[in-house]
Amino acid sequence: MATFREMPSGKWQARVYRNGKYESIGTFSTKKEAEVKSGEIERQIYFNETPTDRHVLFQVVIDDWFKLKTQTVKSTTLDQLEVVKRIHIEPFFAQRKLFQITRTDINTWIKFYEDMKDNQGNAKYSHGARQRYLSTLKDIFNHAVFEMEILNKNPSAKIQVPSRGKVAIKKDIKYYNLTELNILLEFLNNYEPPRFKDYKIYFILVYFLSRTGLRISEALALKWSDIEGNRININKQTSRNDQNQLEITTLKTVSSYRNIEIDDDTTEILMGFRKLQNDLILEHKGFKRNKDMILFQTYNGNYLTPSSIRETLQDYCFRAGVEYKGTHSFRHTHAVMALEAGADLLYISRRLGHGSISTTETNYLSVTEQYESGELNKIANHLNYNMAQTWHKGKTQK
Repeated sequence: MATFREMPSGKWQARVYRNGKYESIGTFSTKKEAEVKSGEIERQIYFNETPTDRHVLFQVVIDDWFKLKTQTVKSTTLDQLEVVKRIHIEPFFAQRKLFQITRTDINTWIKFYEDMKDNQGNAKYSHGARQRYLSTLKDIFNHAVFEMEILNKNPSAKIQVPSRGKVAIKKDIKYYNLTELNILLEFLNNYEPPRFKDYKIYFILVYFLSRTGLRISEALALKWSDIEGNRININKQTSRNDQNQLEITTLKTVSSYRNIEIDDDTTEILMGFRKLQNDLILEHKGFKRNKDMILFQTYNGNYLTPSSIRETLQDYCFRAGVEYKGTHSFRHTHAVMALEAGADLLYISRRLGHGSISTTETNYLSVTEQYESGELNKIANHLNYNMAQTWHKGKTQK
């Protein structure tokens, strides 16, 4: 049985009985916090689980994470990760206790890189670079949660790198800004469907569309076999024939056939969704497997249809307090967010499957001076860096 004692400072000390004696598990701001934590420790003792060391340093997690990466990623990727961890993460967090790193600490770290300027007074680190640093930090925290199992939740989850650039959009292009998108996603993630409460297919669908930019017809035709690692092969779509029956057809243009990369978070979510599907099929007779092994199947094994998606999302948007803008808006959202993040226009055009870069430019009009300046800074920083290296070597040799 745990014991609690109020300290002179006003904090509460908690002790649990282990190995024939009472031992302190720390002090807490309130008695309630002390009771919750002691309950967790007593459960670990009862089930003979190893208690987490509250003093473990973040460096321990970084080292274990990097050791795993040496076995799972390409050498070129490993080199990039090593630079990010050594230069941008370890100096800030390595000697901090894992359990004491807060969201405020992480946001302060992001702000530090956002505010850094070069000798000309321009931003020293691009939006893409800062996103890469944050993505790496998130991956390390996820390693602590899911691989090492010493952390209950990721403190960097849902933290975003602020975007400086804005994109001029045609008036008839509907898209969600980041706040609207996150509100809708949060609602869909918390909503429990009436039949199978864990099968949150609309959360997965909206998340997927906003992260990939696929057309809804392309997404609904995807099979699990079209996903290999972190890449998706887009080679078909759903459509309606003359009898209004759903069928799988070829894509409209040659450029629509493409193979795109997806980020680590999206890959992880998709793999979790696939496992959930398999578990539900095995556990419930009422949950049927689709004969084509598609991603976005209903619980009875059928294809989702654009009309049912439209009606359902209209209802969900209303409940979430977000305007419904059509399923194609998630494709536009992906394009706008990518442009605001500083992604190359040609890269976005090919990712969306546009016939030419002019199509992308026409849809999303022109890019503001901020975006153009950001692209120019990337070029200038790269050229200036190489020139500085060459000049430095020349001086050294003399």
